[in-house]
Amino acid sequence: MTALPAEVYQKRYYTVAEWEKLPENPRYELIDGELVLMARPSSDHQSVNMGIAGQLWYHLRGKRCKVFSELSVRFHENDDTIFVPDLIVVCDRSKIMKNYCIGAPDLIVEIISPSSVRIDRILKLNRYYLEKVREYWIVDPMYQIVEVYQWDNGLCLPRIFGSEERVKVGVLDDCEIDLSLVFPEPVEEETPG
Repeated sequence: MTALPAEVYQKRYYTVAEWEKLPENPRYELIDGELVLMARPSSDHQSVNMGIAGQLWYHLRGKRCKVFSELSVRFHENDDTIFVPDLIVVCDRSKIMKNYCIGAPDLIVEIISPSSVRIDRILKLNRYYLEKVREYWIVDPMYQIVEVYQWDNGLCLPRIFGSEERVKVGVLDDCEIDLSLVFPEPVEEETPG
């Protein structure tokens, strides 16, 4: 997990009530009572997020399921863990509160960055499986791939899709995400000057 600078917050156990009082920037997730600094999203990250969210939103217009960007997820009310996935799809609207999804979303999409790889691929993957999230996508903007995990029938290996493929959303009827509309042309790094 990303360590916090000592001058920002001391390393100790935090409750959800304490997490809710933190300022919006910098942003933190709360994982088993530990504050974990979230990476600032790059332009590629935001472009990928919008590409997937836009297609999901268009498909879900007027339907029971809804897509949300960066809505906090709390699996249990007595748990001091708050995840803030990049995107979620929720079909049971009773799970949606003003600031949270309480319980497992049907689909979670995490767009990885170099600082979040371990958390997204290990910690969150395991937690989402245990909490019975039906489908989990790990999106890698650098390599332009999507790993799809579906657990309806137990643990499985991911299916991997490249930038020119279409991905069937398993939890939604007749919904495919066209990855050729998701991954942007790489943006050049800024050079100091």
